[in-house]
Amino acid sequence: MKSSHVNARACALKLLSYRSRSKKELFEKLERKGFSRQEIVSTIDSLEKAGLISDEHLAAELLRFSVERKFLGKRSIEAFLFRRGIGRELVHQTLSTHTNNIETESAEKFVEKKLKSLKKYPADAVKQKLWGMLQRRGFSIEVIKQVLDSRKI
Repeated sequence: MKSSHVNARACALKLLSYRSRSKKELFEKLERKGFSRQEIVSTIDSLEKAGLISDEHLAAELLRFSVERKFLGKRSIEAFLFRRGIGRELVHQTLSTHTNNIETESAEKFVEKKLKSLKKYPADAVKQKLWGMLQRRGFSIEVIKQVLDSRKI
């Protein structure tokens, strides 16, 4: 069993150098590395006070990434945030800024990107494939219908 708050902090800083992490993710990683609960809580508290970890900041960053890079719908963003250890209340608070317009715009960008690779298929097959892709990405039926109808596919 490892000990010392200094070792836990060094390990946590190394983990944070790879990517941002939620408090829950950091706790679980440090726990797997053999640090005591007290050392982990103390380390996380000191990192939070120093501004090196913030679930609020991470949630906002992941929301932006989900919309701009991954082209995810609201349901998938919610699942993504939960998987990254963001608490239910903070997930709902973060998603309150995610408007229907933002979701529609994200779906449109995804469709635009995918249409290039679907040129060889007939229109009805393209529409069916895009519908499935958008649904798997967590977009609502209303948004999918709106985006696909606006494209006249």
